[in-house]
Amino acid sequence: MRAWLLLLGGMLVWTVHFFALYALGSVFESTAPARIGTGAVTIACLAADVWILILCVRTARRNDADTVIGWPARLGAPVATLSLVAVAWQGLPALLA
Repeated sequence: MRAWLLLLGGMLVWTVHFFALYALGSVFESTAPARIGTGAVTIACLAADVWILILCVRTARRNDADTVIGWPARLGAPVATLSLVAVAWQGLPALLA
């Protein structure tokens, strides 16, 4: 189960962030609660991405690429980095508007 978390954790965080922002935008439109909620969700998802990235790097350093947990960790680190950039990119316009 840990291998799947390392491999797909970044994409799961990105998905949760996308749907949470969509829900906030649909319910509150462009009001102050929407901006506050967007900021809170974005910060929480950025923290989750950083945690997954740190977990992937630590696991990849401990295990070889040939092990069952080694290759998902090596592949999960760039995916978590992509998710980190995407979450920041999605949250920034809502916070600046």
